[in-house]
Amino acid sequence: MNLTAVWFVINIFFVASFIVTLFMQRAVTMAALEQSNPQKVGKFKRIRNMFIAVTAVLFIAMSVAFLSNMRING
Repeated sequence: MNLTAVWFVINIFFVASFIVTLFMQRAVTMAALEQSNPQKVGKFKRIRNMFIAVTAVLFIAMSVAFLSNMRING
């Protein structure tokens, strides 16, 4: 598998996790506005923070794969 394919697969996962992160932000905001029980808001916040961390790691991995691919393939 060449580096272009690796970058492409990582990029797909990055975009998917970014979209899920945005939906989790929306869930947190909606739960806070509806003044739901604090446990529900806390649960949404923990899940959102997990997805933020995953998205950040995938962004770094995508950047490394892209730069490696550009170094090798020019």
